[in-house]
Amino acid sequence: MISILLLAISLWIETAPAAPVSRDDPEQADLNPTSVSTAAGSAVVVTAHPKASEAAQSMLKAGGHAVDALVAAQAVLAVVEPQSSGLGGGGFLLHWNAQQRSLEVLDGRETAPERSRPDDLLTPDGEPLPWRDATRRLSAIGIPGTVALLWEAHQQYGHLPWAQTLEPAIHLARDGFKPSQRFIRSIQLAQRLGSAHNPAFQALYLPGGEPASKEQRFRNPHLARTLQQLARDGGPAFYRGALAQQILREINALAKDEPDFQGWSATDLSSYTVIRRAPLCAPWLTHQLCTVPAPSSGGLAVLQTLALLTQPGHPLDPTRPSSWRRLADAIAWADADRLYWIGDPLGGSAPVNALLDPGYIRKRSLAMGASRGSQPGPGLPPGVQGYPFALPASGQEQGTSHLSIVDSLGNLASYTASVETVFGSRHLVAGMVMNNQLTDFSFRPSIAGQPVANQRQPGHRPASSMAPMIVFRNGDPVLALGSPGGRRIPHYLSRVLVASLLWGESPIRAVALPHLSRSGRTLVLERDSPLQWPVAPNGLASAHQPVLFQDFGSGIALLQRINGRWHGAADPRREGTAVALP
Repeated sequence: MISILLLAISLWIETAPAAPVSRDDPEQADLNPTSVSTAAGSAVVVTAHPKASEAAQSMLKAGGHAVDALVAAQAVLAVVEPQSSGLGGGGFLLHWNAQQRSLEVLDGRETAPERSRPDDLLTPDGEPLPWRDATRRLSAIGIPGTVALLWEAHQQYGHLPWAQTLEPAIHLARDGFKPSQRFIRSIQLAQRLGSAHNPAFQALYLPGGEPASKEQRFRNPHLARTLQQLARDGGPAFYRGALAQQILREINALAKDEPDFQGWSATDLSSYTVIRRAPLCAPWLTHQLCTVPAPSSGGLAVLQTLALLTQPGHPLDPTRPSSWRRLADAIAWADADRLYWIGDPLGGSAPVNALLDPGYIRKRSLAMGASRGSQPGPGLPPGVQGYPFALPASGQEQGTSHLSIVDSLGNLASYTASVETVFGSRHLVAGMVMNNQLTDFSFRPSIAGQPVANQRQPGHRPASSMAPMIVFRNGDPVLALGSPGGRRIPHYLSRVLVASLLWGESPIRAVALPHLSRSGRTLVLERDSPLQWPVAPNGLASAHQPVLFQDFGSGIALLQRINGRWHGAADPRREGTAVALP
């Protein structure tokens, strides 16, 4: 009988293809993760690329604020990691002002243009467009918020001239850089997703139909000119003036190949605003965890996951398979709530406080324990009379980047940015990769006559999984982190926080331990993780839950204060780099 059961379990264990190109994971992990890049000092930078980290470090050396370093790093990432983030995308900044001891969120998420319609991503028959087709549509491109966020943060906190912070990026775009293997693989992924719809993208990234050689310097002169205009005229030039007119002219000219596209207006750009929001915070163990609120749902998912995990009577021991199964279940139950309830606050506020209510969490934890491995639905939090929304399919953003910076004065920037799919929409405008963030809205505005929470509306911001975080103890920041990874961002961060704050792991081990996730009833486990599993991963399979082994493309950027000194660690699954000042 035992042998029959073991055979049945083994048949449930599957292995994913080596290089998937899908809605779930189009931006894959590096094939051979290397050692963790670490640094420690009075000021520390962790970004997704060594050249971005170098640029940020140079700003700190020049006496710059963490925000100066942030602007320099993001501008460089737009050049050397355009598959993940850039000037044509958006993001969220969680900023700690050490002098005023205040924490705030800057929301630079993209918005739907004023001519948007709820059914823009439906076929004439009323069915959702195939995902790959939708990502390349002009109607998938949201009004970018990255430049507005960087400018507003710099105007308030920057110590160095704005133009100085853009110099490293201008130099790299104009004079070129040697592309990394990851850069070339990302171009190949974009080619497989479909890039022939934009001749400018083809000419820059696939000249002659092939990616640039890693032996040749890669240049983007159009992006260099855009950066030079921004350096000369400031961030508002992106939304008003000659550069804004160029953006409108180029994007609307593409409509000749997409007659259903309604186009952008000058008002779409000129009316874009960065929204300052109060952070979403909750206690956990002896810490206070803070993150960004709606329209992001990723932070709420992390807070719920950790609360579900640490209910009385359920110790979490990394050497016990039951602890990993419970983490996977908590991830799934938190996802069920956030993917149902969260949308742009313009459409109505979500019951976030009720979703984190201790009594509600206890009730959900008991239900989770009683139905282990099941596919949960959203809960009904206290004070809510019924389910007001239909349950849509979840959307994900995958072309994403995170950086964490602390300066010598203790100011912190935890910042996640995205263009959504790898290379976004694969449309270029003024040398910039344009996002496809509007595919993060529900494709269906309603289901069986019932509206969805995350409905596309003019001026609205789509729900996101991005979740930059800062952790406090006794009122002082002790940890800052975030990650790319689309729908799995909160899954990665929950595991890292458990490792750091509960298991007491070092920053190196916290970022390198294996990841896990849930996809429906399937338990998804990391294959070939930088560190070995603390348990036998095959032993996590059960007769009622299949197991899938897959590469994970996290890019965690972690800062931790240990014995009065900041330590940084970059996820070895990508090309992230940590640097520091003494």
